[in-house]
Amino acid sequence: MRRLLIMFFVIFSIHGQQVDAERMILDKNEAIFVFLSLPDGEAMLIQTGRGKDFLVNTASKASEEKLLEQLANIGVDQLDSIILTNQEPSTCGNTSRIVERYHVDAVIHGMSEKKLCAESSNHAKEVIWKEGELHELNPGLSVRVLPSIDGSDMSLFFMYGKTSLMYLASGDMELEQKIANSYPLKAEVIKIADYARTQSPTLHFLEEVDPHVAMVYPLKGARPNEGLLERLHESWIEVYQLKKTGTTTIFCNLEDYEVLS
Repeated sequence: MRRLLIMFFVIFSIHGQQVDAERMILDKNEAIFVFLSLPDGEAMLIQTGRGKDFLVNTASKASEEKLLEQLANIGVDQLDSIILTNQEPSTCGNTSRIVERYHVDAVIHGMSEKKLCAESSNHAKEVIWKEGELHELNPGLSVRVLPSIDGSDMSLFFMYGKTSLMYLASGDMELEQKIANSYPLKAEVIKIADYARTQSPTLHFLEEVDPHVAMVYPLKGARPNEGLLERLHESWIEVYQLKKTGTTTIFCNLEDYEVLS
């Protein structure tokens, strides 16, 4: 894969610990999806070569310091939007702090009546995405809102050039069937829902989506389902448990992608 980028490595000390900071300068036809390794909960940064930055979820309050540290290391000084896939404490616990710190324009979420995280962010406008909608975040970068069971979770299907990323918000087998029936989608990368604690995704769903890479976030006090991890490995999917691998980046141009960890 041919890519034009400049990487800066900075080593400095925070509270006596050494931290490696990496920043990429992207071409206008490049983008990165950064799966942030945090102590508890999930957050994914999307950066494009056209100067747009988006954050999907903000992890739990227990991850606040580490989240701010990693965003600073990457060189984020402003976020265009925060996208919340649900209103659980482990996914949106730092929304208000991030809105204020990074001058966020909009907090985007689904149709759930429970909007505690979104409502706590009164410095940004509230935007509601509905099931089936297709949104262009930036030239070359779009996202489709996948079906949900009751509106409490918002699974997403990101597309950048020829690379697709399925971000599952609920580990529900009924949801799998609903997605498969509505949108028979293929994705190179899949974010496993519910911190891989359930039986989803099933073998049938994995065969339908045919991912090459799976991302698993950590949740304090919980362990991934060993049967699910075994299923992923047996399906020849490269599994990144972020607690073990650390922050992992999917680098994309319009033709291909590469995993950097």
